[in-house]
Amino acid sequence: MLRALLDQPDPVGIDALAQATARHPNTVREQVNWLVAHGYVTRVRQPHEGRGRPAWLYQARGPRPGDGDYVELAAALAWRLQDASPDTHAEALAAGRRWGSDLVARRGATVAPSPETARRWTVELLDELGYAPAPDEEDRDVVLHRCPLLQAAYRFPDVVCSVHLGMVQSALEANGASSEGSELRPFSAPGQCFLRLGARPDLPAQPSAGNASA
Repeated sequence: MLRALLDQPDPVGIDALAQATARHPNTVREQVNWLVAHGYVTRVRQPHEGRGRPAWLYQARGPRPGDGDYVELAAALAWRLQDASPDTHAEALAAGRRWGSDLVARRGATVAPSPETARRWTVELLDELGYAPAPDEEDRDVVLHRCPLLQAAYRFPDVVCSVHLGMVQSALEANGASSEGSELRPFSAPGQCFLRLGARPDLPAQPSAGNASA
């Protein structure tokens, strides 16, 4: 539980932690309260929205990983774009594509562009960014075991996951692969998200939450 909190750049709520760690919320609450009581974790109130007392959010003490540019972009979109744009998905997807282009420019595209190398390149990028990807043999179907912005993704999956999908699409295209058929299914199972890097050649492309709303 402490490791899950250390992986997050921002405070996280009990329900989001339960989703990420595949534990019951009551178990998570008990463990987090123990960490708070022993000084490993601090808690802050969630920004007030509507009626009632705002929930507690939790953050581990000590240094946490995270790319500053990434956190600034994705967190700002998640917390502000949700209510500020008439087309949240399109805005977030476009921002993710711009972010992906910047990552490719800084990291350098593959020297031998092809669909296979593009998928491998993208999986390696996701690993560097902290998603803990577990790809299949073709680097096409990928299980993501970590989200660096768990709380924002839990509350606003359309925004955060659309940013992530746009980034992936841009990375694929810059390295010689089509992004058609790419999809991202947030919280597809406890503690993980499902990512498909392009349409499978043996299956027809089908609309999904990742294509329509991430």
